[in-house]
This record gives sequence, structure tokens and C-alpha cells, in this order.
Amino acid sequence: TSPVKKDGKTTVAVNLAAALALDYEQKVLLIDGDLRCPSAHQYFRCPQSPGLADYLHSNVPMKITDLVQPTVLPGLRILPSGKATHLASELLAKEKMSEVLAELRAEFPGYQIIIDSPPVLSTPDPMVIARHVDGVLLVVRAGKTPREYLMKALRSLNSNKIMGVVLNGAELGITS
Repeated sequence: TSPVKKDGKTTVAVNLAAALALDYEQKVLLIDGDLRCPSAHQYFRCPQSPGLADYLHSNVPMKITDLVQPTVLPGLRILPSGKATHLASELLAKEKMSEVLAELRAEFPGYQIIIDSPPVLSTPDPMVIARHVDGVLLVVRAGKTPREYLMKALRSLNSNKIMGVVLNGAELGITS
């Protein structure tokens, strides 16, 4: 996640998933958990829907694993977000979300699961998702994300789950 929009959280999630799958030959499941403004599917040119939001909103019996799609990268699969919805917090807070993650962990043993979530200061969705994960990686953009936003985001999230902060968009090189 990130404190605010445009910090590059989706790009970092997608690149982390790809790096783990390619460079470290791990199996990875990328979940687009940004149900309000999904975009992870675009990186892999796969359909946005059906996906997680559709599954959580539906009462039709189906398996969540049927919505997981392969990508062009060996070892990397994606669960797209589904149709964008303003009911994201309500859907993610359902007991059904816990069941989704338990089923995915059981059906994809040995997979690293990465969830791209919305920005922390824009919506309560990341705090709901954080209850279901082992750790949170916070993405901030150099020269753009105000320090006070970073501090507020860190306070909003469970500090026990913060794995680290990624500084995105930093200029490399030596200045004279």
C-alpha cells in the first residue's frame, strides 16, 4: 500500500511479484485488492473481471481459484480485482474474505501471496486487508509524499506488520 495515490504502489507490487517469480523462481499469486481503482490486471493484459470483488459480492456458488489467471511469466498468477466498486470496505470486511485467503493458501501451497491495496489515507480498505496478511510494505514517492502523510499512514497501520518502506522515484547518482 501507500499513504496516498500516485506513489507507485501497484508498480512496486507488480515488479516485486515479477522479480520473485523470475529472479528467485518462486511461485507468486498477485491479488489486485484495490477494488475501487484496480489496475494490476493492465500490466499483464488480462481482464479485470471476473475477479475478487465479483466473487465477494456474489452468492452464486463458485471457486475463487477459478478466477485466478496465469500470466506470461512462469510461476506468476493473478487474481484480478473484478468490477470496481464503492462497497470495497464492506466486501473486504466480510468473513468471506478470510475464507478466500484460506482457500487460496490451500490451493496454492508454496506461493508467495502479494496483495495490492488502495492508499491508506484514502480509504479504510488497507486496514481491513492488513488484518489478513503477514506483513505490509509501504510505498512512498521521493519528493512527493509528505513526511506527515507517511507518519500518519504508519500510525494507521498495525506497526507489528510493517515490513518496510520502499522509496520510489528517487534520483540516482551523485550531485555536484
